[in-house]
Amino acid sequence: MLAAMGEGERRPGSGRAGPWLRRRAVALLVTCAGVGAAVLHVLAPGLRIDGIVVMLLAIAAVPWLGELFRSIEVPGFARIEFQGIERRIDDVRRTANAALVGDGSPDDGAARDAVGNLAAEYVNVRLQQAGSAARTQRMDRIFARLVRAVQRVPDFDVEGLLASQDAGLRLAAYARLFALPEQEALGPLVDAAIADPLAFNQYWGLRAVESCVTDGGAAAVPLGAVRRLREFRARTPPGNDRGEVAGRILAEIGER
Repeated sequence: MLAAMGEGERRPGSGRAGPWLRRRAVALLVTCAGVGAAVLHVLAPGLRIDGIVVMLLAIAAVPWLGELFRSIEVPGFARIEFQGIERRIDDVRRTANAALVGDGSPDDGAARDAVGNLAAEYVNVRLQQAGSAARTQRMDRIFARLVRAVQRVPDFDVEGLLASQDAGLRLAAYARLFALPEQEALGPLVDAAIADPLAFNQYWGLRAVESCVTDGGAAAVPLGAVRRLREFRARTPPGNDRGEVAGRILAEIGER
């Protein structure tokens, strides 16, 4: 059965017809694809389509189907959460963008200056640009550059920056621990990430926690941090990207 098809949909004349028209266009596209497949089957009944082709077509359809409904549930089989798949794809994309190695040898002065400049640039982008997908992508690019820069700073004061009132400097600390995990910083990192008032910072703070847990294993996670992560996940609405990261961390350390 289809779940929440057309939920929250606005019709023409309601003031925001864009999403409604987009859903109708996608529905028409899916219908035409289905009719086309039926016609092809009638005209060429001997045509062989292997499992790989079917799988690739299904993957290609996921973003389009997500416009129409949140999930499909086949009784006796599986429930497919399209929006969950799209969030996971976006998560992987953001990780790939940030997974960049440091370039060059440690350079105290130049690297510190670069980190400070990027931290300030991040704060300026937040102040000057309204919230949007374009702003998030721009901030992701700044984070990726921070990941490179912080690896070149010797004696990086992680705990000091985690406690900073400057959002850009806190992001620099998250970038450092995302790239170079430190098990001894897990407690302060969890506290900082959960308490961070900015969703973007919180996301990358939790991704840094995930990196540290993956690097050091479940035994490296303080019990207090586990409890705080569990409480954070419990109060986070379903579908929230930070809650999903917290869930993955807890699953990694054996907390279901």
